[in-house]
Amino acid sequence: MQAHRELRQAFKRTWLYRTYRQSLVYDTLRRRGKSLKLAVRLHRYRGTDYRCPICGVGLNAFRPIGKSYWRDCERFGVIHSAADMETFNVAAFACPSCDASDRERLIAIYLDEAFRGLDPHRTYRLIEFAPNRALPRKIKQYPFIAYTSADLTRRNVDENIDLTAMTGYADNSVDIIVCSHVLEHIPDDRKAMREIWRVLKPDGFAILLVPIVLGVDDTHEDPTLDSEALRWKFFGMGDHVRQYGRRDFVARLEASGLAIQQLGVEHFGAETFRRAGIAENSVLYVARPRKLS
Repeated sequence: MQAHRELRQAFKRTWLYRTYRQSLVYDTLRRRGKSLKLAVRLHRYRGTDYRCPICGVGLNAFRPIGKSYWRDCERFGVIHSAADMETFNVAAFACPSCDASDRERLIAIYLDEAFRGLDPHRTYRLIEFAPNRALPRKIKQYPFIAYTSADLTRRNVDENIDLTAMTGYADNSVDIIVCSHVLEHIPDDRKAMREIWRVLKPDGFAILLVPIVLGVDDTHEDPTLDSEALRWKFFGMGDHVRQYGRRDFVARLEASGLAIQQLGVEHFGAETFRRAGIAENSVLYVARPRKLS
């Protein structure tokens, strides 16, 4: 079993597998397979105790994070346990109906709130970077939102965009940006933050989420930690290039010209979090552009 797992991991590091992962064939097969699996198992989770804010299905529980995550944590000796992480409910990670993660559910709750204050007679341009499947369906239900999915390399998005150089977007041209768990993959995250500030309209906003360790203020990044094993151990995932601390994350955003709101359970309410399967330590970071002196 161990030899088989190591062989599988070695194959996943090959150019052939990376090319396949970025193909439309992979995406189509994976999505169809996951949709079928979710539909078959959904009856086990139906109930009234909880409700997914994205698909609206009533549930008796959310799905915990997969066992493969725990295997990788043990294998690589991850130094920060899941209990140390902000906005990460491993016991209620995914919706068993639409597969939305807890952080996607948190974003959806905020967007419902924010959209109520928008003018339904005008069109708002929204870009979501590295989207998953569930949240875009929710956003597209709003007729006044012009939704664009974006990623650097993926082929199943509307546009391939480099977040550090959004040359196709003029200054002050985007109303809303959703960027969840992307910045920790980008070597020059400050450049990406400045680009977010540049393209946002003066009355626009960005939802920005990254993995953050509770009680840690300073970000840990070290370019010599360049192997999958070392990045897993110190940054929590094999393709992360840093582990953010809260104070430093906010400071980097503010230095880029963004004013930050940190919205937690005191803003949304404990019952809203409980019903949506969101951990009480969860925080949504909402950034708005300010004029630089």
